[in-house]
Amino acid sequence: MKKIKYIFLLLFINLIEIQSQVVYLHTSHEVYNYLKRLESTQIITGFRDAVKPLSRKEIAKFIFNASQNQHLLTDVDKENIKFYLEEFYAELPIEAKNDTTLFERWNVVNYESGDANVKVNFVGGYSVHRWGDGKTTRTRLNGLTTYGYLGKRVGAYLYFRDHQEGGNWLDSKKDLRNEQGQITVRATSQNIEYDFADAQLNFDFDNFVFSIEKMNNVWGAGENGNLILSTKSPSYPQIKLKIELGKKATFTYVHAFLHSELIDSVNSYITQYGIDSKIYRPIYRNKFLASHILEFSPIDGIDIALGESNVYGNRSPELIFLIPVMFFKAAEHYTVDLDNNQLFGTYDINYFKNYNFYGTLFIDEFSTDEFLREDRQRNQIGYTLGSRIYDLGFENSRLIFEFTRVNPWAYNHKYPDATYQSHNVDLGHWIGQNAQNIFIKYTFQPKRNLQVSALFDQLEKGGKLPNTEQYKLPTPKFLYGPKIFRRSFGLEAKYELFRDIFLNSHILIESYNQEENIQNVFQYTRRSENYSNKLDVLFGLYYNIQ
Repeated sequence: MKKIKYIFLLLFINLIEIQSQVVYLHTSHEVYNYLKRLESTQIITGFRDAVKPLSRKEIAKFIFNASQNQHLLTDVDKENIKFYLEEFYAELPIEAKNDTTLFERWNVVNYESGDANVKVNFVGGYSVHRWGDGKTTRTRLNGLTTYGYLGKRVGAYLYFRDHQEGGNWLDSKKDLRNEQGQITVRATSQNIEYDFADAQLNFDFDNFVFSIEKMNNVWGAGENGNLILSTKSPSYPQIKLKIELGKKATFTYVHAFLHSELIDSVNSYITQYGIDSKIYRPIYRNKFLASHILEFSPIDGIDIALGESNVYGNRSPELIFLIPVMFFKAAEHYTVDLDNNQLFGTYDINYFKNYNFYGTLFIDEFSTDEFLREDRQRNQIGYTLGSRIYDLGFENSRLIFEFTRVNPWAYNHKYPDATYQSHNVDLGHWIGQNAQNIFIKYTFQPKRNLQVSALFDQLEKGGKLPNTEQYKLPTPKFLYGPKIFRRSFGLEAKYELFRDIFLNSHILIESYNQEENIQNVFQYTRRSENYSNKLDVLFGLYYNIQ
């Protein structure tokens, strides 16, 4: 362990001696969807997004390139481009700043002195959500976001947000929702509190960036969730290395420090607390994720990504998993096969103008010998297939079709410190194992600051037998019970009243059915009686939150 610490110390000293300037933009920002539109309408090329977040500098480059193709832009596109040029003004190339009509967006604090450049803004909001079962959640949130640069090569970022939920439905884990699970820090019968915090310190070597950060990774192609890595779990600390291999390929490596929520009974202890009482001090077992992925573009309009990952725990970081280019499956064999290895790949096709076809395959365990045997298909895989069609019916519109399936026991493992989870929340898709989702959404943007959508979202979620059954044959059928069925359809809207001040709302018609529990088969706690075609209504006012 001491040797590993020395390696990081030496690397850090060398980084300080060079210079760096990269800040990664959180994946919830609306600009990612807009860049996908620009790619599919063939206004920009070279945009690869199987791995997110991207840096503000990368995003600024694509926005600037799009601004040089005014003849290809709709009127709303032109408004969007101007808005984002102001948003990413600090990261624009020098030639873009020669435009005297272009100004940097307003920030609460805009500090510039010498080589330092720091931006600070507040965040906040309030929402009321009446669910289909009649329960209500009220959420109040506030915080701040700041990022900046030191010299030409050092970038840093901090985002903090405090939440309080009240009402008669309180859920920080956001089970079976495409929302980030969080860790409750305070709870009463009337409300719960939790916070959201991300941070980055980035060092840029021109062709590669080294980062120490607490962030979520979003890997894979998907609109309504991501199979490989997603924002479903609470964010986690990690080291990250991103290498640009010319214009056609990018390599990314992360080593993340996950939270096992497994108490180490050997190192936990009881200590005196006051005169007459004692308290228990829990110590948790270590858990780590090592992962790498290669994105490449064989030709303009076709992007492919291939990668693997390994979850291991109950020991200090293994040097073999700190080698970015190591084949982790072989490393797992070296560690006597005690860990949990995954393979994955994505494709993203924008070869035909206005059409985007994409997919992701996630392999937790797979057997080619038994693939065609129905009674022996212990294939723990997941896949997403989707398409986007732009400007169908109306300019500035987008139609999405997406289907995702995750087979039983994907993301799981016989050893609890090797599950594909952090804080007991899956690192991948929010639907979890033994589930499938159909998602259809049509969005129309008549003005830059207004988006209106019609959507359909259907979830089918099966049960989960004990892990002792995972390796037995015959394999249970997909979506074995007890089963949850949820279907929603309706309208949603997003309106930006003033810069960074958003009104978000939706009105959905929702149906929910959950079968009765079966002994020894896990299913999420029933939140209500079954219901059909009930209104689900949300209204929220937010500042500086996408």
